[in-house]
Amino acid sequence: MDMSKQVQGDRGHLINFPLFEATRRLCKGGRISFKGIFGILFYYLQILISLPFTFLQFILFSKKIRKTVISKDPVFILGHYRSGTTYLQKLLVSDKQFGFLSNYDALFANSNLLFGRKMQSVFQFLINTFKIKNPFFNDSIVLLTEPTEEDDYLMNKVSAYSAYWGLVFPKRWREWLNGSPQFMNQSYRKGWEREYLDTLKFTTFKNKGKQLVLKSPPNTERISLLLQMFPHAKFIYIYRNPFHMYYSIRNMWKRAILGYYSVQKISDEELDEIVFDHFIYLTGQYEKEKNLIPEGNLLELSYEELKADSFLCIKNIYSGLNLPGFEEAAENLLLQIEKEKDYKNFQYHFCDATFRTIEEKWGKYIRERNYNAK
Repeated sequence: MDMSKQVQGDRGHLINFPLFEATRRLCKGGRISFKGIFGILFYYLQILISLPFTFLQFILFSKKIRKTVISKDPVFILGHYRSGTTYLQKLLVSDKQFGFLSNYDALFANSNLLFGRKMQSVFQFLINTFKIKNPFFNDSIVLLTEPTEEDDYLMNKVSAYSAYWGLVFPKRWREWLNGSPQFMNQSYRKGWEREYLDTLKFTTFKNKGKQLVLKSPPNTERISLLLQMFPHAKFIYIYRNPFHMYYSIRNMWKRAILGYYSVQKISDEELDEIVFDHFIYLTGQYEKEKNLIPEGNLLELSYEELKADSFLCIKNIYSGLNLPGFEEAAENLLLQIEKEKDYKNFQYHFCDATFRTIEEKWGKYIRERNYNAK
């Protein structure tokens, strides 16, 4: 089937009901913490404030977005959280031939088309002035122009189809962060396909038809769904030393998710259960489905390779996936690589006992990739 005709013919939801969805999740999510009460109140306030903008943006732009044709199959970056997906995406989208979903698009999901670049500049000025930081990335200043994840965008639209409800309500992570329990429901699966396609049409419309480079870790288990929509899509899977990744994932939960995102309190034991078991789940789902990707459309690389020689790795991606235009993109790529050197990684105090637990839990994956604890 011709992909562009398929995409053009599909239609997404006309109306999203954010107040209903937020209330439904609140009723099903389980007990919230005292701090979570304020998070919920802020979330509802955000929804109420955005309602008139949501309606106006829908009236003005929904028809144009529905008619948008995705003529170029996207490039999907897959990989577990903290495996280097963000770094890889930022390097790739330094090539101006590619489009992406930005932080501004996600943070102002219901009004970004109404106010455009001028308002983005105003908000970036305020962020810089008040030094508003991103706890996910070592408290670096939020840059609205940088790429973000489709599941973040859907979460800010209060969509039923974001996996990140499992971060807001971590006690329900097995049902909401893991996708398979929900995708077994045919109605949910069809709804996700429609809403995700709407997201990509919006992104294509905003980027004036450019080929999209997309990164959302939950997509690591959605290969079959993505291939149904885009049979000729390109995929890049990035993996990382599990010994180091454990500390990074746990730090992400402690500093960012539980600090700012979640409305529930969980114990250290519950947190370790999420960290270990979700990695096993997500990696296992990828291994089950990666053979569905047509030959020549999947490239795997390690975070360590990417950091050691970023320029060569990106060049190999262009070559391996038959992406055009590397020579034209090389100058901007080098500038982005230089810019990324300013980022300071989190520092961790490694523990032999923790390494032994990681070996016990993730030994299969450690041996497959020939990693060690150094």
